Amino acid sequence: MKIAIIGGTGSIGKGFALRWGHKHHVIIGSREQEKARARAVEYTGILKDHGQKADITGEINAKAASEADIILLAIRYGQISSIIEQIKAEIDNKIVISVVVPMEKDRCIIVPNGVPLEISANSREDYKADYFCYVTPPAGSAAQEIASLLPAGTELVSAFHNVPAAKLSNLDTELGYDIGVCGNYMHSKNIVFGLVRDIPGMRPLDIGPLETSSMVESITPLLVNVAIRNHMKDVGIKFVD
Repeated sequence: MKIAIIGGTGSIGKGFALRWGHKHHVIIGSREQEKARARAVEYTGILKDHGQKADITGEINAKAASEADIILLAIRYGQISSIIEQIKAEIDNKIVISVVVPMEKDRCIIVPNGVPLEISANSREDYKADYFCYVTPPAGSAAQEIASLLPAGTELVSAFHNVPAAKLSNLDTELGYDIGVCGNYMHSKNIVFGLVRDIPGMRPLDIGPLETSSMVESITPLLVNVAIRNHMKDVGIKFVD
């Protein structure tokens, strides 16, 4: 299977390339061809060091999309419109996977022990703390916004939002995460289930139609806040019955 990772030069894109590169033909997509090809060489070398033969190449975004069977969007929310414009003519009824999460950093006041609840305006800055929040797009979710920009006949699946990039790209780390998968077509969802299972330690779970994607996307800032506030690293999710 040929998988184009649009945004494959970033941290989460690197993880997918390393986890799939020995089982599938992975095409790293970037706005800059030389950067994409350099990353392909880098990822191939990492897999070789782990005793695995890789099939990874690099191309500009449009060419990567044209050569692939599946297109994974590993991009920031603010890039959606420009990236879709670059690859739209090459999608041609292909399966598209969105891992996009619309979130941003905000600030609040945390009152520590021993400090009066009424904090003077002059000292309020001393007690401000950062946190991340989900920014609900007008369409309801990043996936629904992407769906509105794709050509008719494209099957969009929303998945992989809650995977820590650092652990995904560390081949010496054992994973143990559940992956929520949202989409309106069982044909494409079943293919994504298979891609999830291709990564050891990952279990796909059917969340429902594309409209449920906002629930899964919004878990990501929650996990980031849990990690930051509780001195944890690379937090993911696992459902236990």
